[in-house]
This record gives sequence, structure tokens and C-alpha cells, in this order.
Amino acid sequence: MKKLFFILLLLSSMSLFAKTKTFIREYTYQASDYDSKVTSRVNALEEVKRLLLEEVAVFMQSEFKDSQWEKRIGGEITSGESTEKKLVSITAGITQTEIIDETWNGVEYWLKAKIKIDPDEVNEQMKKIIDDKEKTKELEEMRQKADDARQEIQRLKQELAKVKSTNEQIVLQKSYKKNVDQLDAIDWYNKGFNAAHQKDYTKAESFYLRAIELNPYLSLAYNNLGNVYYHQNQFTDAIKYYLKTIELDPEFALAYNNLGSVYKQQEQFTDAIKYYLKAIELDPEFALAHNNLGTVYFGQNQFTDASKYYLKAIKLDSEYAMAYYNLGNVYYHQNKFTEAIKCYLNSIELDSDYADAYVNLGNVYYHQKQFTDAMKCYLKAIKFDSEDASAYYNLGNVYYHQNKFLDVIKCYLKTIELDPKHAGAYHNLGFVYKNQNQFPEAIKYFQKSAQLGNVNAQNKLKEMGEDW
Repeated sequence: MKKLFFILLLLSSMSLFAKTKTFIREYTYQASDYDSKVTSRVNALEEVKRLLLEEVAVFMQSEFKDSQWEKRIGGEITSGESTEKKLVSITAGITQTEIIDETWNGVEYWLKAKIKIDPDEVNEQMKKIIDDKEKTKELEEMRQKADDARQEIQRLKQELAKVKSTNEQIVLQKSYKKNVDQLDAIDWYNKGFNAAHQKDYTKAESFYLRAIELNPYLSLAYNNLGNVYYHQNQFTDAIKYYLKTIELDPEFALAYNNLGSVYKQQEQFTDAIKYYLKAIELDPEFALAHNNLGTVYFGQNQFTDASKYYLKAIKLDSEYAMAYYNLGNVYYHQNKFTEAIKCYLNSIELDSDYADAYVNLGNVYYHQKQFTDAMKCYLKAIKFDSEDASAYYNLGNVYYHQNKFLDVIKCYLKTIELDPKHAGAYHNLGFVYKNQNQFPEAIKYFQKSAQLGNVNAQNKLKEMGEDW
């Protein structure tokens, strides 16, 4: 079976557009007596970005009217909300605003900017974000913070225009600067989100640090900076920023979940369980934390507890593909193959390019000697993840049972190309060559497998009177 994985807080479609689409807008900000060049620029940028993001959202909604994400987001709208508003929140995190030109004359700040998108790519990115409830929630929260800061800025302008007391004026000016900094911090935060989403962790780190510099109390920035370090296996730094997040927001369930993921990765399972349970205590409907807790129990072969939390995750989120996948793994290990197949098929129905689910579904069919079905699953997995060594290895095993030995050799060699320490692939190659009486080749691959610790290869070499 493939190694299970879990997430912190995770495409396929025909190309619909041959070219990119560019949106251009400009905005002139009238500076108040209390604005500087810096605050005027921040305000101008905020307004032009809003115009651009709203236009992108309307365009995407009209072009992909019947898309999966459009239908799903429409079903989540609550009173007072709109599909467009949700899409504006999401596009802020997956697009980049590029400034074309800007001028400042001491009274007005004029700014012209553009957003350039590949509509098909943005469509896929929206699908990924909307499928991840925590990321959707995060982007909506940041959009709300920006709305609040913008409204407060307008209120403070009115107050400053009327105030006569010098002391009051100083207090209001500080508050005004603080809210402008908040807008600026959110802009840098969104840049960090986009960079992290593109796996450009160096840029994401610098952008999040800038957001924190502007607003040292922006807990989501600390949390996401922790994610940046987590994805680079810098676990000490990840823990530091998750703990800082909790210091700022002791009821932030996601930060506890992320701490649990760090400790799980370090095989400190007691601490992992503790933090996952704390996340669930703070948010009993936190499907991600239930799923992640299940992976800890699964890793310790506590299948009853694992299935309990996977089932709870599915109950909380009936469209949670990974939870179905993980539950399928439990059933596989319990030899409940009918139930395992159902779970893997459910996960694939929810996420049609879920390569791991195809691999494990193929494993079930292989176990049942349904080699044609297994082959189809492995080929599907390779289609969606061409660097999945286990899919090629398992496909090679299928071809062996079908006596397609040239294909067997190709698959095992591809496995080794992707995973040079795959002892099983070396062993099986040796076995194929031995059966074909190509003994020098067989010995070569048996020796490599034996050096990697494969006992079967070591025994074969002993039988052949060879060392390794």
C-alpha cells in the first residue's frame, strides 16, 4: 500500500481557452489632510484591486456557469452573501495584481494595474481552493478583515475632518495608520498565499514576514508561515510559528491541527494525538482534524480508532475524498475488500484525478487476481501522476502475471528511475532476467536489491553462489 498522507489546513479538464485574459483598471485616490504618499498608495492599490478582482470574479462566473466549483459554491451561500463575493475572496489568493503605472502629485495618487489570467488554470485553482474548506474559510476571513479596515478608514476620515482637539487628532491618526497598515498587511498576506499555493516557499516566507511586520497580530500570517516551514521540513521553525499563532488566538483550531501534523511527521504520536484532540475540542465539526487523527491511529495499526475518526470526518463533510480514501485503507488492511473498493470509488467520484486512490483500488483488484481491472487503475494513476513509482511497480507486477515481459522490464526500470532505492523493483527485475536465463543481468539487479536490504534477493544470490 502507498504511504498515507495528511494535510494541514490540497485537476483535470480539457483546455477551454487558447489565450490568456487580461483585466486592466485604474483608480485615482484623493488624499486627505492626514494621508502620506505611502497611505495614499495603499488606499489606491486596495481600490484598484477590488475593481480588478470583482471583474475577474464576474468573468469566471459567467464563463464557467455550470462548472463543479460554481455549483458547489452556490450551494454554500448563506444569507447576505453572494457567489461573486466568495469568488472575490478566492481570486485574491490565486491571482497576482501587477502595477502598470502610478503617479503621486501630493494631492492625488493615480494607479493603473492589471491581472492576467489563464481562465482554464484559474478554473482549476478555484476547484482546488473550494474543495479545501479551510483555505476557503481563510481567504474569506482575510477579505472580511480588509472590508472592516476599509470601512474603519472611511469612518476615521470623517472623524478627523470634524475633530478639533489635538490629542484626539493624534489618537485618530494613529488608528488611521493602523488600519491602512492592516490593508497593506492583507495585500502581502495574499501574495504569500498565492506564492505558497504555487509552492514558491522562498517568496511566500518573505511575503508573510512582511505582513507580520505591518501587523504583528495577524495570526493567520503566523500560521501560514508555519506551513511554509512545515513544507520545507523545517519543523522547529514550524512549531515556533504555530505556537505564536496560538498565543495570539488560543481558540484557533487549525493551528492546533497543524501542530499535530508536525509532531506526527516527527513520529511523536502522543503529542500529535494531543493537538489533534485539542483542535477537535475547539471545533467539533473540524473534519480535517478528525481525518488527521485517524491517520495517527492507522499508522499505529489501531484500525478501529482510525475508522471511527475517518467516518466522523465523512459525516461532517460528505465530499471529503481523502477521508474516503483513508477509510478504504483501513478496510484493505482488515481484508474487507468490498468495503475498500466502495471507499476508493467514492474518493475517485469526488476527486476524479486522485492518483493514490487509483493505485490502492488497483491493489485491491490485484489482490483478488482481477489483473485487467488492476491494470486499468494503475494506468489511470500514472495518467494523473506520472512520477508515482509505486504505480509503475504495481503495473509491472500485473504485466508479469500477463506474461508481458518487455512491459514488465519497462515498468520496473521506470520505477527505479523514479525511486533509485526501490529494492523490490531491483529484485523483480533480477527475477525476470533469471527466468530468461540472462544471469549476468539477474545477478546485477539481485545485488543492487540485496545491498538495499532485500532478504529475498540476498537468498537468491546465495543460491546462485554470488556475493553482494
